[in-house]
Amino acid sequence: MSGFRWAGDLNGQKNALVRDFYIPTATAIEKGEPINFTQGTGVIVLAAPTDFDDPIDGVATVAHAANSGTSIEVSYSPTAIYKYRASKAYTLTGGSTTTAVDSSIVPQTDDFWIGGAIQIVSCAADSSLNGRIVRISDSTGATGTLTLAETLPAALAANDTIYLCPGYMAERYLGYDLDSDAMNPDYDAIGGNVLRILYSNPDTMETWFTFERHLTVS
Repeated sequence: MSGFRWAGDLNGQKNALVRDFYIPTATAIEKGEPINFTQGTGVIVLAAPTDFDDPIDGVATVAHAANSGTSIEVSYSPTAIYKYRASKAYTLTGGSTTTAVDSSIVPQTDDFWIGGAIQIVSCAADSSLNGRIVRISDSTGATGTLTLAETLPAALAANDTIYLCPGYMAERYLGYDLDSDAMNPDYDAIGGNVLRILYSNPDTMETWFTFERHLTVS
């Protein structure tokens, strides 16, 4: 399930700070989607999630289908922590029984992905590997090579797909964009200074983020 789910607050609040926001009846918003609010209009879809440089107003805690009323609940605390479960597929440009290569992943920093994991979405050589979670033991930034902590029974190759989860070496990193529908961080795109990695659990492919720029405090 894509999107960002409230998981805590750096201010110690035990429950999500949520309130109703006005939304035009025709506007569709997904549960877990970061939103903006425009005066005179109401809640709007992020204008440029793939150029994620601007603050947000909060994250929708429920979905709002088109033509379904004029109210939506939004988590609005500027210090909220959000959990994200990897659900964006990345297409490999190469691989082997011990590596997964995506030449587009960023940042191009050696060792950045150490401690993280991939989850195999599709492997042409052996479909029984689909769904398998494999830890990352090393990474080479310039080539996008992720060295796997185990040897697979079949080789990964170009056009196979994976999910990605950062590990302990990526903690505190600030700089990813979102994908085009704003429901996933885009590990293939360097972004602005909004979405920060706090920590992760590669065994469950989950990462916890904060939105560092928030309209209530900007």
